[in-house]
Amino acid sequence: MNISKSLAATGIIALAGIGAARAEETTVKFQDYPGTGNTLFRMAAAKGYCEKHGIKCVFQTIPAAPLGVQALLAGSIDVAYAPPEVVINASLKGAALKAIATGAQDNVIEIVARNGLDIPDGDKDFKGMMAALKGKKIGVPARGSAAELIFGFIAEKAGEKAGDYTYVAVGGPVTSTGSLKSGQIDASVTYEPSGSICDVTKECKSLYRAATAKEPKEISGTNGAAVVYVVTQAMIDKSPKLIDAIIAAAKDAEAFAQNPANFPEALKITKSYFELKMPHGAEILEYSLKRSILAQRPHISLDAMKQIAANMLATKQIAEPFDTSKIIYDKAP
Repeated sequence: MNISKSLAATGIIALAGIGAARAEETTVKFQDYPGTGNTLFRMAAAKGYCEKHGIKCVFQTIPAAPLGVQALLAGSIDVAYAPPEVVINASLKGAALKAIATGAQDNVIEIVARNGLDIPDGDKDFKGMMAALKGKKIGVPARGSAAELIFGFIAEKAGEKAGDYTYVAVGGPVTSTGSLKSGQIDASVTYEPSGSICDVTKECKSLYRAATAKEPKEISGTNGAAVVYVVTQAMIDKSPKLIDAIIAAAKDAEAFAQNPANFPEALKITKSYFELKMPHGAEILEYSLKRSILAQRPHISLDAMKQIAANMLATKQIAEPFDTSKIIYDKAP
């Protein structure tokens, strides 16, 4: 476990000449991502909630969840930030990991399309959307990615087949938007800020957002545990009070984030970590944060975790049912 100690002064020299008291402060290294990233703990760090609970929150940018879990197991970070699917796969390979809180509750998957196509709103009619996309070129972050598997799963729930579509690897939101505009693809299964780019610039159309869509129920049922904070069992065994401090800081950050009056400051904090370098970038970032900030809550939905495992089984990501209680910290909010 990579937890360094630093001494921080906690008192002032009294007039009577009493020496300043000192207390230990533990540095905790969190995985972060480019973009809006680890929003909850960015806010916890900026607002002093980490220090309030005796920890110093620092960040290491690791752009992929599997790499974050690898870094956690190697001891180069203390807290990974990953979807439950990644944690489940690592657990099946023998890693002793526990999810201690969520950082983003809602499913991040979005489907957007190029302009000029007559495609129903998937949030209201996902079956009509999937039928209209049949035979079209669908952009995915990478071939075989979770996004592609989820898209195929939605297709099957709509009565179509995953093989009814042509998949093209187009990378993240910015490059996938470019592929839409150039006509390389007809639609993209992606994540924020893709939907926000379409809504703000009107250069593409947002079709489906898993965070708000009601169907299929197997997808909407995953909302409540989209991305979790993960630690090793060894860290829990060695420093249970440290885990309590991390959770307490997350709860304080939640209270700040969920107060609408604090949104301008929350946006300022987000901008201090990330700038979207594209036309209308500042407007898109603000729009995206408004859409996502309501999901910045640490409570883990047990039902959502179970649904995620069930979906993994249905899409053959795992070979047998998985008991998600094995990877949830017993004191998780």
